[in-house]
Amino acid sequence: MDNQNIVIRVATPEDVKYTTAIINEIEESAKARGTGIAKRSPEYIEQKIDEGKAVIAITDQNEWAGFCYIETWGHGEYVANSGLIVAPAFRKSGVAKSIKQKIFNLSKQKY
Repeated sequence: MDNQNIVIRVATPEDVKYTTAIINEIEESAKARGTGIAKRSPEYIEQKIDEGKAVIAITDQNEWAGFCYIETWGHGEYVANSGLIVAPAFRKSGVAKSIKQKIFNLSKQKY
């Protein structure tokens, strides 16, 4: 990583262009770790973005660096932060920690 500035923010409809990269990285990371992380469809990720329930990390070069979304059930009674993924080039740089803080604050704000 070339010391790029990374902005962590609530995802907007413009960010759906990163959906394929996000779901591919979720799948690749699950395979590499041998974990059973649920595969998400592009429509599912796009829905989270459209609902304002997602946080994205973007570099100043418009490269996605990380992503996470809010999952709810029980008519909003239960809330979890889910699908946290950081692009390999940005791992071990504090991006995940920043995303977690932003998604936690968004969850508190919405629920």
